[in-house]
Amino acid sequence: MRTLKLVTFLILNFFSFSEINAQTTPNDSIKLDYAKIYALALDGNPKQALPLLEIDPTKKIAQKDLKFKTNFENRFKFKEDKSDFLETRKSKIDELLKIYRDYWRFSFLNKEKKTDTLIMKNVSNFLKTNLPAAKNLILNEDSIDVYQKKYIADLGYHTTGFGKTGGLYDLLVWKTEKDTVYKLNYEGKETAVKVYFMDDFITLGWSEYATLGRYHPAGWAHTDALFCVKKSYDLKSENFRVSYLGHEGRHFADYKLFPKLKGVGSADLEYRGKLTEISLYSKDGLYKRLEFFINNGNYDSDNGHSIAAYCVVRDLSRLLFNSDYERNLDKWKTIPANKINEAAAEILNENTKALEKIPNVEKFIKQ
Repeated sequence: MRTLKLVTFLILNFFSFSEINAQTTPNDSIKLDYAKIYALALDGNPKQALPLLEIDPTKKIAQKDLKFKTNFENRFKFKEDKSDFLETRKSKIDELLKIYRDYWRFSFLNKEKKTDTLIMKNVSNFLKTNLPAAKNLILNEDSIDVYQKKYIADLGYHTTGFGKTGGLYDLLVWKTEKDTVYKLNYEGKETAVKVYFMDDFITLGWSEYATLGRYHPAGWAHTDALFCVKKSYDLKSENFRVSYLGHEGRHFADYKLFPKLKGVGSADLEYRGKLTEISLYSKDGLYKRLEFFINNGNYDSDNGHSIAAYCVVRDLSRLLFNSDYERNLDKWKTIPANKINEAAAEILNENTKALEKIPNVEKFIKQ
């Protein structure tokens, strides 16, 4: 099992602003609700975000917002993808990436339909046609994983293999990686952990596609090493120490503590990773991270990240506010950061005790 974590990828471009209608006043303008749009996209529902892009033609819109609207609609509004997604990432895996792109898009726009069999058949047929060794491929995850990894490795790339992230089969492929060793402290023990820094990505998966590159996996944990998307972090920042090393280090430790824990789309593992973040962040990063969890939490999601974010906010709200789900960030800011840190650590500790009482526990926060 791999556990992927999503992170904002900020693209630093500057856009000029222009008026749509010279008769409008400076305050008579369109404001896109990016938080809602991205939350829907990250939950695999970009189709539901399309109505949020409908605008009154009599009002003005900033050029950057108009560009986003056009690009998002080109990707998800029409019968076919009219965006430049494939053209901007030309490589030796073009045909395979197109299969995944079409599967992701179809899954987003047809949520009521089951698409697992579709992607498995399409990838299997592709591999049998393009990889002689795949003639013995069997239509199951393990077999597809083996031959897809071989196909991509033979082309000189690295990949995570054939597996799901948040309910959808994903495809992450990169060209280069370098490793180093970090010392992490969990359960009172210092452990040397190898971290692979990955670079030159061809694809960062369905979340990158759904959010037009704004969000994507920033790292994940295996039982023997951690993997980091290098461009996602300033390695000297608190964000790297907490949201990467802290979060993924929690997964690394939990793989040994609770080897069968998986939950709904890894919701339990993500819950513990997210609580670890909240227990470690200083004031500067804490409230921003809480805001992200508040905006993206969804208990009814198929995405383990969304379920976990909801449960973290819910459980902290119950402990700190005696309410089910506090959405008002200003209220969170009235509580000292160290008190929120302590509350998260307390909830994580109680979760650990509860899991330890269940033999071979597989899931807990959502049955």
